[in-house]
Order: sequence, then structure tokens, then C-alpha cells
Amino acid sequence: MKTLRFLGMTLLMVMLAVNFTACSDDEDEPTVEISLANLKGTWDMVKCYGWEYNDNNEKEDWEEDVTGEYIFFEDEDGNGGYNDGYNTYYFASSVKGDRLILRSTEWLLGKEVTITKLTDTELYLKAVDSESEENYEMKRR
Repeated sequence: MKTLRFLGMTLLMVMLAVNFTACSDDEDEPTVEISLANLKGTWDMVKCYGWEYNDNNEKEDWEEDVTGEYIFFEDEDGNGGYNDGYNTYYFASSVKGDRLILRSTEWLLGKEVTITKLTDTELYLKAVDSESEENYEMKRR
């Protein structure tokens, strides 16, 4: 009788474990159209990573968590800026496909900037030139 009770309890525990197991919510937030209207607002940088060539012409990867830095788009005309925590570098911008074209700025000067992800709450940028690549992950404030 004890064996039967033990088997019953074991079966009950297995069934409860299976019933309480749920799938995780791993669906991504839907992307939105890349436009200046959808970029409007303030985007806090949370992560920055990329690569660059060092003095020995060797490619070095780097990654850093970022706090206190952000970019902002003031209006739908593309006026905005980048704040590094100390200074603000203003820019004028436009969008062509997935490219963010920055003008009149020192930030990312000479780099081709691509918007790799845009949702209501997330913005990812990749800035590339012949000697380096910078990737920025941002959250809407």
C-alpha cells in the first residue's frame, strides 16, 4: 500500500510540474517604420560595442555599458543632438531608407549610420567607416 501511495504521489508531482511549465514570452516587439516622426523623443544609451584597429593595425573588439549618454530628436525636421554626459553635440538629420544621415555635427563624423532596429521603445544604430564600427543600443525615455 505504501508503494502504491508513493507511486501516486510521484505521478501527481510529475503532472503538476508539467502543468505549471509555461512557454516564455520571447516574441520581439514589432518594428515601426523608420521615419523622423518615429524617432522623435529622447533615447537613453544602454550599451555600446564594436571594433577598431589599434596602433599595430590589429582589429580589437570592445564593449561597454553606458549610463548618462543619450540622443534626442526634437522635432520631425530631424533637429536633435547627442549628449555624452558632459557636452551636447547638436545635429541636423534626415532618414533615407534605414540610413540616418547626420549633418552639422561632431558626433559620428564621417561614419555611415544605419538604423538596425526601431520599435516604440528600442533604437539600435550601427556607425561604420573603414577603420571602425560602433553599435548603440538605446531605450526610449
